[in-house]
Amino acid sequence: MHELWRNLAGTILTCLACYTALTIYTAFSSFLIAFSFQISAYSKMLQNRLETNGPQDKTIYRHHQTIIKLVEEFNDLFSIQICIEVLVASLEPCGYGYAMMKSVKKYDLGTLDLFYKMFMVLAAPFALCYCGQVISNQMEKLHDSCYMTNWYEEKPKIRRDLLTMMMVTTKPKTLNYRMIVTFNLQYFFTVRSKY
Repeated sequence: MHELWRNLAGTILTCLACYTALTIYTAFSSFLIAFSFQISAYSKMLQNRLETNGPQDKTIYRHHQTIIKLVEEFNDLFSIQICIEVLVASLEPCGYGYAMMKSVKKYDLGTLDLFYKMFMVLAAPFALCYCGQVISNQMEKLHDSCYMTNWYEEKPKIRRDLLTMMMVTTKPKTLNYRMIVTFNLQYFFTVRSKY
């Protein structure tokens, strides 16, 4: 009977630890997805304003600076966590893949559980890198919108502001780790190709 209580306590503790980790991970993933799509929508709004109002709209430059500041602050807060997640997730499929191959050979029912874990290990870093790709794509489109305006017909002051914005969008701000690693689909597939 004493053994039963000890096992029950261990099971409850394990469930609570898993639930806590799952809650934190889900909250962070939801925040990251919401952040990336908000920045993307904000960039689309700037593109639309640039195309309809033209480069003489001064609020475009102020809003662009706000977007850059938000992405930089996000990178300062969360880039190390994303980097660790993607790098660790590149090692996890090796273990799950090996265990899954062994369980398939034994016709074990645990294969389904390992298949699910393998899927989750591959999907989690993909979602992180996809969010970075969404932001990067919109920033590149913003650069194209800057170029496609009739900038050559504008006054020199407006041209200078637009040129400054174009220079900043040449190397767009996106999710990255200290400007060394950019979290996008190219990075995801590079990490995936290592195993």
